[in-house]
Amino acid sequence: MTYDLRHGTTEDGEEILELWHGFTEHLSQYDDRYQHKEDADDRWLRYFENQLVDSKYGTVIVAEHEETGELIGVLEARVMGDHPIFRLKDHGYINGHYVREDHWNEGVGTALIEEAHEWFADSPRDIDFYRIDVVEGDEKAAEVYEKLGFEPVEHVFERSIEEQ
Repeated sequence: MTYDLRHGTTEDGEEILELWHGFTEHLSQYDDRYQHKEDADDRWLRYFENQLVDSKYGTVIVAEHEETGELIGVLEARVMGDHPIFRLKDHGYINGHYVREDHWNEGVGTALIEEAHEWFADSPRDIDFYRIDVVEGDEKAAEVYEKLGFEPVEHVFERSIEEQ
């Protein structure tokens, strides 16, 4: 199977949104709060068109099936500012890294990460590292990212207000 990687354009919005639905379905297996809100589609499309298309501080990278032209994978990359107190400089952040399940184990996900790596390296800001979050319980994703050279650096803990 062959595919091309490219940066998403405004015309890709609806098809990328379909991939986002796959991503949220995957995440909601581990935590149902990751289900789409009712107004999420319109809000995300506005965000995509206004802040990620042709931006030097964010992009959406897509994998497009060479024969069918359909989008089979997606990754959102953003540049985050430095921390006002800690020695965390400007850095990259990956969100929404998703490949349709029928294209797993074909190298698409790895290729998306590598393309994001290059995009971060070419950033006009001095970026030394980039991060990606993994939902608790998604051990397969954690394993994949560790194989790709990511190291866990923080654990996020959460407590419900209603707990006593």
